[in-house]
Amino acid sequence: MEDTWVMEHWHGFQTARNIVRTYEITVSDVESGLSAHVVTVPARSLGGEDYLYRGRDEPFGSLGLWRVADVPFGGVTKSLAACLVSENVEEFLQKFHEGFVEETQHSSTELPKHFLFAEYLTFASVIPFEWSSLSTDSLGNILTAQGHGEAGYMYYEETQVPLLTIAIPSGMVICGSADGMARALASGLRERLAAFVKSRSAEKQDSDRETNEAVQRGNYRVRAEAIARTLGWRPVQSFCASTPW
Repeated sequence: MEDTWVMEHWHGFQTARNIVRTYEITVSDVESGLSAHVVTVPARSLGGEDYLYRGRDEPFGSLGLWRVADVPFGGVTKSLAACLVSENVEEFLQKFHEGFVEETQHSSTELPKHFLFAEYLTFASVIPFEWSSLSTDSLGNILTAQGHGEAGYMYYEETQVPLLTIAIPSGMVICGSADGMARALASGLRERLAAFVKSRSAEKQDSDRETNEAVQRGNYRVRAEAIARTLGWRPVQSFCASTPW
């Protein structure tokens, strides 16, 4: 598992406020040769849960990711299998529809290797993800916990590589074949993701700073009023009397 982070400024023990994190993991099946690469970003690195509501196509539009299919209810494994063995959107859509037919032609003990690998990714707790703290979870659990978020199969505009994408209040997940994700990340997705995380984190810091300044101004006023009451001072009220002409 690769843990990458960016530190904007150094402020002693306040450093943690300026660190954003993304997590990456590659899962491989030695027997079949199949592998998947997953990138996750916790909500705290995206400026908080409201990162989901910044715009119509957010957060994926800013990353150059565009939807091609929904995640079918009850068909996560089959659709993920199609995603992991497809080189482009056209091939994915063909396999996406053929996959349901292909599975019915095999017994449960004779499923194709890409189905078995997709099933493992769906149910095994191997994905690094931050809920209240960093742990590992399965794609299936993250998908079913999406709540007010969204999930779907999308492609990266520079490579046409199909990817499974999930955005929920707790964070974001991008998953694809190891080769496909490597091409997408090398073609600009990594830089766009880093810039997106950096901008959201900066906005959050600016908002927090404004909130703290407002709280401090309010505290100063409360203190001044308390001192005045202690000293027995009374506020002076001024008024302007108008003189009729």
